[in-house]
Amino acid sequence: MRSFVAAAVLALVLVASPGAAPPPTVTPGVLTVGVALPSDGFEVGIVKGSQVIYAQGFDIDLARALAKQLELDKAVFVQSRFDRLFSSGSKPWDVAIAQITITAQRRTTADFTRPYLRVDQGVLLAQTVRPVPKTLAALRPLRICALRKSTGADTAKARIRPKKPVALIANVPTLMLNLQSGRCQAVVYDAPTLGTVKARAPTRYGPFAGVIRTGERYGIALPKGNGLLEPVDTALGELIADGTLKELQRKWLTADLSKLRVLK
Repeated sequence: MRSFVAAAVLALVLVASPGAAPPPTVTPGVLTVGVALPSDGFEVGIVKGSQVIYAQGFDIDLARALAKQLELDKAVFVQSRFDRLFSSGSKPWDVAIAQITITAQRRTTADFTRPYLRVDQGVLLAQTVRPVPKTLAALRPLRICALRKSTGADTAKARIRPKKPVALIANVPTLMLNLQSGRCQAVVYDAPTLGTVKARAPTRYGPFAGVIRTGERYGIALPKGNGLLEPVDTALGELIADGTLKELQRKWLTADLSKLRVLK
């Protein structure tokens, strides 16, 4: 009789200990997400210091879907400088989602999930640039700008090799303002964002010169050694498999980049 009771108790314990329990997070029951607003199509909103008061976009909806998949109550967002999202050291967030390209160098300071989006770099011109450059060599005489410590900066230096040093800009709003004012003659940045920017304000900037094939893969970054990597990666895989990622692409990344010139 005693062994039967013990077995029954053990069975109850096993049933009451669900394998899909919400993982431990910075704030219990909440997925805290590092972001780097703004980036059109991906994450825009209202920020006060590091506090994100309101946000929307592909990254934001992805974070909320991820929280739901992990059976957490909600996602909250923390504003950060882009390069801090994948730098070493402790962080006040669980994961970072901000068009972060997975690279070998970044893997030394952060952990990454499986990739969830493949993109190329785009080249958007100032209104004063005529004729429109059709090759990488034709871009070389221009004043090229890129976001500091971004794949766009690396691509501009290695693939365009401009005659003047690439101007490295601290944030995306300043980058685009410099392009609009003519301080930059061309900006190299993630093609989906530039496509969204151009589509929403077609007269603010010059032509879209084209794309530079880089085949980058965006991933979700986590502080090195974070125990959340496995559950977050599994949840992301489920969102990819059930079509959620495709739906978010259709909703937020509406610019058709397939017809753009490939710059060589």
